[in-house]
Order: sequence, then C-alpha cells, then structure tokens
Amino acid sequence: MVDYQFLGLVAVVLAVVTGGSLVPVVVLTGLIGLMALVYEAGVRRYRRRHPGPASRPGRTAAAPPEGDLKRWMAAVERVLGSHD
Repeated sequence: MVDYQFLGLVAVVLAVVTGGSLVPVVVLTGLIGLMALVYEAGVRRYRRRHPGPASRPGRTAAAPPEGDLKRWMAAVERVLGSHD
C-alpha cells in the first residue's frame, strides 16, 4: 500500500528545496513512489517464498494458577475500592 502521507511530505520538502519548480517535484516524488511500490512487491514476494516458522501450540502464555489469580484480583479490588 502506498503511503500517501510520506509522498506528500517528500513533495513538500522537494518544493521547498527546489524553490517551487514543478517538474523536479513531480518527477522525484513519482520516482520515490515507484521505488516504494517495488520494495513492497519485493517484500510480499519474499514472504510468500519464505514463510515464517510454524507456531507451536505449547508456546503461548500459560494462564496463571487459580489461586494466584484470586489473590491478585483481591489486591486490585482493595486498591480500587480504597477512598484515599
């Protein structure tokens, strides 16, 4: 996806640097936009050809034990319920 805010910023900076000349601003902004599109296409192609490692079901964060959860919830309720 083309980042239009970035291209707008590039165009404004180029307009300031070139003193408002239209042709260099349009040409360089278009060239930078084209390079961004080529880069994104290359990243997509690379990710298609080199998929990431398969996720393991045992690697997710484990839920805390029931006793710890009740103890923490009681502490949170005490803190939230205090009128200090």
